[in-house]
Amino acid sequence: MATPWYKSDAFKVFMLAVVGVAVMMSIAMSLAFTLGAPKPFSPILYTSIITPSFTVESTAKPCSSQELGACPTVLEYGTSLDSLTVSATVPANLTEGLEESLGAYATPTAVTFQVCYADAFVEGRPWRAPKDAIGRDKQCGISACKSVPLQEGTGARTATCDYTVGDDLGTAVYYFRALGENDKGDYVVGNTAKDQYFQINTYNGRTTSIIAGVVACSVFAWGILIGGLIYEYVMVKKQE
Repeated sequence: MATPWYKSDAFKVFMLAVVGVAVMMSIAMSLAFTLGAPKPFSPILYTSIITPSFTVESTAKPCSSQELGACPTVLEYGTSLDSLTVSATVPANLTEGLEESLGAYATPTAVTFQVCYADAFVEGRPWRAPKDAIGRDKQCGISACKSVPLQEGTGARTATCDYTVGDDLGTAVYYFRALGENDKGDYVVGNTAKDQYFQINTYNGRTTSIIAGVVACSVFAWGILIGGLIYEYVMVKKQE
């Protein structure tokens, strides 16, 4: 009696290959879209902590345009122009307006720096959707530096971050946002450097996320194939 086609060795190997490729593609795409964009979980509303006297400056040249090609500062991974320095300064009298609501925790002790997409590159892209709640804001979901301590002193205090662009960002116009946090890790002040927009160009080589995805999925796919062949061999032996 002829073996049904769906029980043939060729069909089983083909199906194992299809499953392996599907898993490989899903993991690679997941890594490509999520790597380098760590998700904060703070429920604090950004609009409630905007503080103009909390200044944010970077080494990007002044630019107020959100159009590609308009800003003089252009970064690209793997080139000599792949990094910027951004700093945030807390004036000596910053806590005067915060003490009533925050008490002893009104004083920022560290600063978290984020890279944000310009508004023009958020429209129509739900994966970059802006949210007022900091922990849900995807527009500023790219971390530049986390919890950089402010300089000690009684006067103005500054925190500095050296940001190097990753290999997984798309071509767009960006800006920096700084969030000052207290000893409990709660954000108490915030501001942006929207007068220093800068452009990042897409890296055209093999990105870290793609390499990691291909390696992981290739190992997994080979594991499925070898496991299936071993299972088939054992089942044949049992039937003999």
